[in-house]
Amino acid sequence: MPNHYEINRRSFIASSTAVATSATSNILAGAPSYHTPVAQHWQVGVMVTAASGPCAGVYATASVPVSWPEQTVKLAKKSFSPHVTQFKFREGAGGLKQMLIFIPRINTSQTASALLTFEIAKKIVDLPENPETMTISPTMPRSVRVHLAPSPMIESRHTTIKSKAIELTTGIDSVWKKVETLYDFVRTEIDYQEGPIRGAVKTLESMTGEKEDLSSLFIAMCRSLMIPARTVWVPDHNYAEFYLQDAPGRGYWFPCQLAGGREFGQINDHRPILMRGDNFKVPEKPTAQRYVAEHLKVTQAAGRPNVQFVRQLSAA
Repeated sequence: MPNHYEINRRSFIASSTAVATSATSNILAGAPSYHTPVAQHWQVGVMVTAASGPCAGVYATASVPVSWPEQTVKLAKKSFSPHVTQFKFREGAGGLKQMLIFIPRINTSQTASALLTFEIAKKIVDLPENPETMTISPTMPRSVRVHLAPSPMIESRHTTIKSKAIELTTGIDSVWKKVETLYDFVRTEIDYQEGPIRGAVKTLESMTGEKEDLSSLFIAMCRSLMIPARTVWVPDHNYAEFYLQDAPGRGYWFPCQLAGGREFGQINDHRPILMRGDNFKVPEKPTAQRYVAEHLKVTQAAGRPNVQFVRQLSAA
């Protein structure tokens, strides 16, 4: 079986109490609130059919959801065919988690499957109590600082990006208002247009872009002003989020929807978060990835197998 196939998808008594209450109030004043969870079951995995002859040495990966402040994830069910002999989870930077499976052989006309069902409860994210008191300082966690750097198609250090961000925000003192000004610029001035992904620079130059481009341009301009920002990936969509700190220095991520209804610093989207970030490194790829797509490799095959990656709503 000489053929080789590789598939990719894209926180005294009276005075002590007063101090404690004041500190808690300051922290909560800057924190987003999470409420009204909606529970869903999502199935993730892969099905491989040896439609044109036997195949051997099948290796597949797929990202799986994890828990975040606004999202809880529980593994509800595991359904593997006998073909699957090895399975494990692999965790990477930025909360990335993948399922890895190995199938030694699939005979002609047989279908091998590896499916996981997750119970996911996603909450609404609401604005903080006093958003305009939020700021940013050089003292931030390393895990946050990485979201200041350029990433694939988010060219935050490009002169065009930085110049435009400075032009739009000059004279604005509130950091929250600066970010909101960038947000409104992208939403009102950049024309949404279906098509290939262009990246932040080309989107700004052409003043047009598709939904990933709108998020990328907003993120790039935030980063150019030393405000951390990143992409949030949900099924068939993405949105952006930015990081600011309250008076005690506690940091929070705030979502914003660049395509669709106006949602700034808050969001009501019950689709599960698949991953957060836009600069991932995985062994299967030689270069950094803005999104970690499913991956499948077949060492030997008499014919091209039929491959179906699964990511769908499921019954409980």
